[in-house]
Amino acid sequence: MILSAITLTNFRNHAATVVKFASGINAVLGKNGQGKTNLLEAVSYVGLTKSFYAASDRDVLCFGAEEFTLDARIASDAGVEHRVGVRYTREPSGKSVAVDGLEQARLASVIGRFPVVILSPEHGAITSGGPAERRKFMDVTLSQVAAAYLDDAMEYRRVLRQRNRILSDGLQRGPFPSAVIEPWTESLARYGGRIAFRRRAFVEEFRAYVRDAYRSILPLEGEATDAEEPDLAYECGFPVEAETTAEGMTDRMAAALASRRLEEQRRGITLAGPHRDEIHLTINGVDVQHFASQGQHKTILVALKIAEYRYMRERRQEAPLLLLDDVFSELDTGRARRILDVTLAMGQSIITATDDRAFGGSIGWGDKNRRFTIEHGTCRPAA
Repeated sequence: MILSAITLTNFRNHAATVVKFASGINAVLGKNGQGKTNLLEAVSYVGLTKSFYAASDRDVLCFGAEEFTLDARIASDAGVEHRVGVRYTREPSGKSVAVDGLEQARLASVIGRFPVVILSPEHGAITSGGPAERRKFMDVTLSQVAAAYLDDAMEYRRVLRQRNRILSDGLQRGPFPSAVIEPWTESLARYGGRIAFRRRAFVEEFRAYVRDAYRSILPLEGEATDAEEPDLAYECGFPVEAETTAEGMTDRMAAALASRRLEEQRRGITLAGPHRDEIHLTINGVDVQHFASQGQHKTILVALKIAEYRYMRERRQEAPLLLLDDVFSELDTGRARRILDVTLAMGQSIITATDDRAFGGSIGWGDKNRRFTIEHGTCRPAA
């Protein structure tokens, strides 16, 4: 997939920005606070219908404006041209997405059609933060690969909210008849079983991608890092066995909910399900979250994103757009060069940086690879 151009109107500090991208590396250069990350945010709306950075659409609306619009022109790997438009209005608050001039009835229907992989400083929590960050990583990847997974995940969150509301109300108002919560419990187990089954399969498939990606950026000359072996392990949010089928997952979750019924009523919250899943990341069997060095955290995070790109490309039969936000700032020259070499072979990318030193002198800037500068929300091609 190639993003040939995007127009931003009243988006963050971009009052009116038009950028025409090259098919290879696009370096977006500028000081902090000038609008580099905002440009990547706008691109993320094309693939995910939302920002990877902001909590809400209202947060990215230009100060004093009543609406923002985005207009993107995209070519698929098969050569099919598409136009994606996003519009958000403050009052009445609402967002719409149009593909080739047709407004989409469901925003979710757009996710996965224009795949995108994003790495920004905020994603450091995937390796160093809590389980919710790793669950989010799984969800973003799988939702772009399989529409059925996205539908199940959305329904699961809806049912979970309602079930938790019933349990919470029970703490305030006293015991409630089992018939009140049973339909929600059955639905939660059904969706949760399918989600857990797909997540477990994903982790098993994804492990090889991560190992290959890790090796592709290590070792560096003079470092003894070639012996490092990363791995992933899935921990389900309810008891299962390795051979449990998809149908069995639903039964196991239903049993887990039944066994914790009284405890849930005492605490007012759902205590079993994929919302309590975890992915354990290790290097040579040692837990990454608590014991990895800063360099190892950075390296395995980059490896996860390279693996995400390759996994998504194979399953979608479409090269995702790669967005890298300030990834070279904390890397030494050698490590940055290795990651850049891998990026060069991955297709189109948009990379933000304060200057072009990380790119070295080996990239030929021109039609295939372009540089841009951003200052005060104004983006221009660099000389």
